[in-house]
Amino acid sequence: MGTLAENFRAVDARIRAACARVGRDPAEVRLIWVSKNHPQAKVIEALGLGAGIFGENRVQEALEKFPLPGGAPYALHLIGRLQKNKVRKILPLATALHAVDSLELLVALDRIAGELRLRRDVFLQVNTSREPAKGGFEPEALIPVLSSLPSLPHLRLVGLMTMGPLETPDGKPAGPEAARHCFRELAAMLETARAMSVPGGPLKDFDRLSMGMTGDFEVAIEEGAHFIRVGTGLFGARGPLAAGADLAK
Repeated sequence: MGTLAENFRAVDARIRAACARVGRDPAEVRLIWVSKNHPQAKVIEALGLGAGIFGENRVQEALEKFPLPGGAPYALHLIGRLQKNKVRKILPLATALHAVDSLELLVALDRIAGELRLRRDVFLQVNTSREPAKGGFEPEALIPVLSSLPSLPHLRLVGLMTMGPLETPDGKPAGPEAARHCFRELAAMLETARAMSVPGGPLKDFDRLSMGMTGDFEVAIEEGAHFIRVGTGLFGARGPLAAGADLAK
């Protein structure tokens, strides 16, 4: 891996090339810099390179690194699974949540956001790879849930999120093409949901796809991704942060 600046230029070139292959405007694709397991100093460096959205998987790590000093504009998205007992801690920091996987969690998010006088964007996670280890709504269950949503005045439902498969059926690591059917299915589900939308209803802003990571984001862009979540491709590989480490060093 190169420097962070070099990695960013390489990722940006891949984004532009993928968009060109399918006739998309690169401005339609938002890059989420996944800073999981990287120190605050690297996040600040990314901010200097123009990073606008950071993604964190774990609430505790997000609380240790954010807010960033200096006052530069950015957004923090929580892209990992969220437990109900951590909702109140993360909502003041994260403007969007990408892995909401149950109606119960949706209701809890709306209630606590209301108590905090906040409004937050939400992506519903769908387990399009149908892997037991993954969270998310089962694809067959999503549309019935969307058709009977309660009032959620403190949330803005903005779209769907998924991940490609971790392994092929024979247990080998999955390549980027193995994710294409997952991304294509998610895009079709978004279209179905959009057809259910009514003016002023809970799905009126439901038009975005969060899908694609370092190994498969080009395929995700070709299949319609609006947000891609890239960590290793930008920051490189890193082990877990040491407990209590000074995150500014």
